[in-house]
Amino acid sequence: MNMISNIYKNIIVIGANSAGLAAANQARRINPDLDIKVFESGNFISYGSCSLPHYISGDVANIQTLLNYSIEYFREKKNISVFTKYRVVSVNTFKKEVTVNILGQNGFSDPDSLKVFDYDRLIICSGASPRRFEIEGANAKNIFYFRNVEDALNIRKYIEDTRPVNAVIIGGGYIGLLTAEALLKRGIKVSVVEMKEKVFSDYEEEISAPLQNVLRDSGIRLFTGYKVKKFNINNNSGDCFSVLIESVSGNDSETAEIDAGIVVMAAGIKPNTDFIESAFIEMDRSGAIKVSQKQQTSQTNVYAAGDCCLIKNIITKSFDYIPTAANAIKAGRVAGANAAGEDDIFPGSPATKVDKILDYEVARTGIGTKEAVDYRFNALKVTGEFASKVTYTSKPQKIKMVLIFDSQTRRILGAQMAGKDGVGKRIDVFATALTAEMTIDDLYMTDTSYAPYIALVPDAINRICSSAIMLSKK
Repeated sequence: MNMISNIYKNIIVIGANSAGLAAANQARRINPDLDIKVFESGNFISYGSCSLPHYISGDVANIQTLLNYSIEYFREKKNISVFTKYRVVSVNTFKKEVTVNILGQNGFSDPDSLKVFDYDRLIICSGASPRRFEIEGANAKNIFYFRNVEDALNIRKYIEDTRPVNAVIIGGGYIGLLTAEALLKRGIKVSVVEMKEKVFSDYEEEISAPLQNVLRDSGIRLFTGYKVKKFNINNNSGDCFSVLIESVSGNDSETAEIDAGIVVMAAGIKPNTDFIESAFIEMDRSGAIKVSQKQQTSQTNVYAAGDCCLIKNIITKSFDYIPTAANAIKAGRVAGANAAGEDDIFPGSPATKVDKILDYEVARTGIGTKEAVDYRFNALKVTGEFASKVTYTSKPQKIKMVLIFDSQTRRILGAQMAGKDGVGKRIDVFATALTAEMTIDDLYMTDTSYAPYIALVPDAINRICSSAIMLSKK
């Protein structure tokens, strides 16, 4: 055992989801003698937010199936104490104390329930919350913010109790679109409002445009380039009955009113870090905690991981906000190990992600064209459309692909793709190539697998790299 770990006997972890529980688990593996407490402000622990729309749609009948581990599991199997409804309201890094507000059964704070806990080392894994906006009528009882289990329970209950005909989703990112699909499966007419000119705005046009077509073909109404001006409220019921939107250009003539029996706000997230504003822990403008690759904050005995902090982007070498479950778990493990006395490093992330919306897979890894130009790469982009498998097999699907690379170093900078088959398999190859800093030539020569019912020969991966090589020679 590392001798340093003998100095630190008491670790407090804030947050009991992916990052926090990974941190607590790793700290326990390293030192069986540690006193480890995990404080969670909500009622539930150990769940994946991306699975929650499937509960709203009814595809998942029981919310318990989405919960990975129980409090009893951590107490009995791991000797880790997990406390729910324990909301940390402040951190004193000089006294090495956290102040906790123990919430009542109804979830409301009791000013008399404050309790102070001391720590030797602290790990902040407080996650993120939906962005909230000061808009007239936003407090209507049928307007929901969607991020956690409680939100999913409330949305599904409202749908089953009131049977709304129309829904408006504010936000065209992955949570917004997954929610739109879930409500569509409930037989609800869905409209999506997005301030930017397209949904999935961090994708290249070649990828986001066909996704928009898929959404429209399903019956979802898209209002891109619009923002919410007002929620119209029924004074008797307190419900929102319509949403007034306006063009982001500010043209008063470009307005629309959308009927709404339910509204779901999914217009981005922000780190849950308000409680450390006076803790002398360095953060960026958005409130995300700045950390080293050891997941160490500006306070040497305080670590952070997950959606509350920044992560090194392995392409640009800058520290960015990359809130994904995979990053949260890995960064959490590193934070827990180092809090227990180890000297581990989290190398960073190429920001890989994949989503499946209406049977349409959309994935990306690395940076896009705009980011590549902003970071002064000599960026070139090549696009293509390839079959997912040999065409004489049953129902081969087309995969739209975008590859971004540096024309001088030939290093791959990013890849994006969309289609109904084989997208997830291929984006992981590009993520591996980015991590290994491979060139278009390296990946073209990579021996990808082949069978007629699975892939092409050579595969779409090799083929788009071949296109990049030919473009680079022009």
